[in-house]
Amino acid sequence: MRLTTFLLCLSTCVSVLFAQSDRSQITGTVSDPAGAVIANAPVQARNINTGLEYQTLSTATGNYTLNELPVGRYEVTVAVPGFKKYVRQGLDVLAAQTYRIDIGLEVGATSDSVTVTENTPLLKTESGELGHSVTGQALNSLPVLGIGSGFAGNSGIRSALAVTQLIPGANYVGDNVVRVNGTPANTETVRVEGQDSTNYTWLAAVSQNQPSVDSIQEFAVQTSNFAAEYGKAGGGVFLVTMKSGSNQFHGTAYDYNVNEIYNANTALQGTARPRARRNDYGFTTGGPIWIPKVYDGHNKSFFFFNFEQFREKVGLSTPLTVPTAAYRTGNFATALTGKSVTVNGKSYAEGSIFDPLSGPGGANGNSRLPFVGNVIPKDRLDPVALAIQGLIPNPQGANASQLAQNFTPTGPSAQADRLTDITSLKGDQNLTDKMKLSGFWSLTRTQSGTSTALGADGLPDPISQARANYDWVNTIRLNYDYNVTPTMLLHIGAGYVDQHGPTSYILPRNSFDPSSIGLTGIPKTGVFPQLTGLTVAGLSNGGMANMGQATAGGSPGCPACGGIHSWRPSGNVSMTWIRNNHTYKIGAEAIIGNYSYGQQSTTRGLFAFSNQSTSDSALSGLTTPGITVGFPYASFLLGAVNNGTVGAPTDQHLGEKAYSLFIQDTWKITRKFTLDYGLRWDYQTYLREGAGRMPSFSPTTLNPTIGRLGGTIFDGSLPGHCQCDFASNYPYAIGPRLGAAYQISSKTVLRAGIGLVYAKTAAYDNLTVIGNDVALNGPGQFIPAFYLKNGITNEPTTWPNLNPGQFPAPGTVGAPTGYAAIDPNAGRPARQLQWSIGLQRELQKNLVIEATYVGNRGAWWLAPSMVAYNALTPSLLAHYGLDPTNAADEKILGSPLSSVNAGRFQNALPYAGFPASQTVAQSLRPFPQFTAIGGMYAPLGDTWYNSLQVKATKRLSHGFDGSYSFTWQKSETIGAEASGLIVSGGSPAQVNDVFNRSTNKYLSGFDQPLVSQIALNYQVPKWGGDRKSLGFRTLSWLGRDWTLGTFLSYRSGTPIRVPGANSNLNNYLLQGASFANRVPGQPLFLADLNCHCFDPSKTLVLNKNAWQDPAAGQFGSSAAYYGDYRFQRRPAENFNIGRTFRFTERVSFNVRAEFNNMFNRLEMPNPSSTNAATGAGVDSLGRYNAGFGSILTTTGTFSLPRQGQLVGRITF
Repeated sequence: MRLTTFLLCLSTCVSVLFAQSDRSQITGTVSDPAGAVIANAPVQARNINTGLEYQTLSTATGNYTLNELPVGRYEVTVAVPGFKKYVRQGLDVLAAQTYRIDIGLEVGATSDSVTVTENTPLLKTESGELGHSVTGQALNSLPVLGIGSGFAGNSGIRSALAVTQLIPGANYVGDNVVRVNGTPANTETVRVEGQDSTNYTWLAAVSQNQPSVDSIQEFAVQTSNFAAEYGKAGGGVFLVTMKSGSNQFHGTAYDYNVNEIYNANTALQGTARPRARRNDYGFTTGGPIWIPKVYDGHNKSFFFFNFEQFREKVGLSTPLTVPTAAYRTGNFATALTGKSVTVNGKSYAEGSIFDPLSGPGGANGNSRLPFVGNVIPKDRLDPVALAIQGLIPNPQGANASQLAQNFTPTGPSAQADRLTDITSLKGDQNLTDKMKLSGFWSLTRTQSGTSTALGADGLPDPISQARANYDWVNTIRLNYDYNVTPTMLLHIGAGYVDQHGPTSYILPRNSFDPSSIGLTGIPKTGVFPQLTGLTVAGLSNGGMANMGQATAGGSPGCPACGGIHSWRPSGNVSMTWIRNNHTYKIGAEAIIGNYSYGQQSTTRGLFAFSNQSTSDSALSGLTTPGITVGFPYASFLLGAVNNGTVGAPTDQHLGEKAYSLFIQDTWKITRKFTLDYGLRWDYQTYLREGAGRMPSFSPTTLNPTIGRLGGTIFDGSLPGHCQCDFASNYPYAIGPRLGAAYQISSKTVLRAGIGLVYAKTAAYDNLTVIGNDVALNGPGQFIPAFYLKNGITNEPTTWPNLNPGQFPAPGTVGAPTGYAAIDPNAGRPARQLQWSIGLQRELQKNLVIEATYVGNRGAWWLAPSMVAYNALTPSLLAHYGLDPTNAADEKILGSPLSSVNAGRFQNALPYAGFPASQTVAQSLRPFPQFTAIGGMYAPLGDTWYNSLQVKATKRLSHGFDGSYSFTWQKSETIGAEASGLIVSGGSPAQVNDVFNRSTNKYLSGFDQPLVSQIALNYQVPKWGGDRKSLGFRTLSWLGRDWTLGTFLSYRSGTPIRVPGANSNLNNYLLQGASFANRVPGQPLFLADLNCHCFDPSKTLVLNKNAWQDPAAGQFGSSAAYYGDYRFQRRPAENFNIGRTFRFTERVSFNVRAEFNNMFNRLEMPNPSSTNAATGAGVDSLGRYNAGFGSILTTTGTFSLPRQGQLVGRITF
């Protein structure tokens, strides 16, 4: 069915659609010696590597444009009767660029030729767009491709998005943050071979579907003022061009090796360096498709194959608790610790167990009888519990004789390995002189069967907590180019992305059948149930570690506990027409996004055990100071489940569509002045469930549970649904673009541009799903919910639950579970006005410098923190005659309804069944049955960005290439910091008073006003001239072909969020906390964080007196961030050194050592800064271990000490 959908979409797209291209242009004017233009001159560009030719004719005004040129080296020729043949060699064409090559012909015979060997100009004279290009070779040479999760991201494999580190105005943290020119993080669009390849299931996790670094020809990043053909992007357009084969066979083989012996130890470690064993290896090969005596593909058919694999071996050695031999038989005599207390005249021993069948309702009245000898009779042991116990290994290792921590993992279950591989293949076919076809396929897979980040514990399957991770992504691309006429080009593209992951439960190793242990009442999901609470926290009398895959391992809320499957067909077509001084381009694009999510976290059953099931029921409501009566593992062997949850299987299918049309023109007004203008229209649908099974909170729906408004609804027209749409789609996303380039002189260009750009609507990005869960609770404190042998009798059988009153449970107050209020403007994409103006100057033949003012204003960014649907508004408080600045009213708001302190609101329940223990403030909420009600897809965020970006680019010559950039910038925001989940780094959007919007304009938490970056590569050339003496040849060999590379980044510190106010404002206004006020005249710091002149363990660095709480009932007047209140600067200093050994002209081997934090800087943690009232505390050595402004040196360092890796590369 999905293949059929793809083919239908493909056929539709071929007829009507366009994709953003990574192809380039060579343009210019053909003239005679007198400067007169020459019309109808045939211009040809030939790809030196493949032999493929591209032709056009000069127009009546002498202009020519060679369109849709793939990345590569070209030779341009012009042959006109009466003139010598013109040949321009050595033209390196990068992605998404326009190069101006003016051709002056000399009078003579065409049999004569004039050959010019010169590379493409670095000056950008033909457009006002702001972009940056980095070749795959340059990226491979720089020390920016670390491996492992700490450097590359979750998949561990080298990340191609590391190129972001080289871009002015950008910020990058692997699989976490990609941020360009002040836009919210992770709003960029990634396009591989002309088609969208952004990871919409988890925007930050770019490594899940990235191509292999060695298969990339070039990475081009459009950051501002891009042409109308580019859109649906917030933080830039990342264009990835894959390598193609050529007429000669060529390739690489490589290995990146990490070992702890290459690393420095931290000064605070005091132990051996942590074990680190990682490898990233692979190979590439490409060339003509050539089958001897069968097919010769030279100049016609080419292939390029890539394979890369990352492997990390991590051993588990932390001991955990398993039951002893005695415990397995029900003998818990050794669980008695010797402690006891007397309660109501009865003595209780810690660890003693009582018979739950002898309690209330039994022969012994309200108390229970202890098991004789603390031993459970064998006929009382639950058969399901015994079957589970049969899966538990026996104690082993050095602590096997102990009650607790008596199992040291060994064997396969003790290996928490991670394996990621990327396989890709690209093919190019020259069908005719006018038709060219290319195709690309890649498979990116991550397999981590027992990841420590996802709960690996060393227990065997199926009882291990390891929430394994299996991600795989298939990417398919097809591009077709047809020269309709010498001045008209048709481009058609199609693509398909099939992505599985993050996947946690639908795994190859999951084939568990609950009937195998005799457990009934839960569906067969292939996943072992989760069993928790089998030991007593803080005691060493043993029991059993938790069992069953963790539900909240590596990502908050376990959004992928059932696995996510997305598939996205896309297609495009464009037409380029060159006429006189104009290059017209028109096209369209469509992308169909589909997301399938099956939640199995609760379906497999979540069962918690407790000591209470085997404690004495006579202790109900009483305490046993200092001891614990009852034993959890004994409760387990009896099969007594204290509480649990079980849910019906879900299968949610969400979808979205994105269509775009554009038209643009490049008008060469004069040879020195080029004007780009265009118009783009984007239409996107908001993300919705195909069958209306995605719920939303509705403020106008009657909630039958409580008899007032505020219920759950499902969209669509099916029975039981709201007969409505949650949101509307925005049809007016029309973005005009204007760019200009004026060549002031042969070496200076003025470039400017302005345009409206629309981003993508809300992505799937770790969206959770509401299930139909049933809570399993006993009728009393000490009474089990059920016994395992009896199974679950109230299993939920239907999904979704369409009951508008399913939340809250009767007699309770809480937040809606698994959903929020979908904003009616969810279909509105963020809008950004971009502009720039700058000068570019060629200093030398291969060196240019540019200085550009770059700015933008963004609106309608996702800002869920800017809504508070269930807070107490000023008007609501006024309606009830309450003033939060009045101490008496503040006391009333914070008092329970049942208290006399509630005043006139005492026992004034908003509806029958409302708990009187809730506060007056809770009862006055617009929807008192709920606490906070989250907002989803609310487009309420704004951003402001201004910067000066200076960049110098040195193209490779004399063995040296590199770049330097300096950025002076300011980034501000209201409620918009990131689109989607950010795991770490940066800061969530800060909101003070949600009902006073204008006060929430702050510096961004990512703001770093000064950024300076250097990226350099150098290879020592051959030296010694033609001297033939053995000594000189030896010295020449020893001194040449050394390679050096460095990446240096120096940035201002990120802002410190001001301390929170201690006014407890959230307790009675219920919309969030406020900030402390800044005290004028007080210094913010007690020590300079960057001076390296104090003992961080014994120095308070932040001044608590610089902050004071606002007056009662008032929000703070401080901003969330101040420009003069920043954390320490954190430089990035990486370096590599190596040597290239040349075996033949075509075969070489490079070996190099790379180091991150090459100077081994000791970077201490950030100081404690959240609460200025927190008192200082010190340990026995006089080191601060608490307090505002303290640096907790005992918790480790901010960043790793020097880390090294050894790289070996063979090129042929």
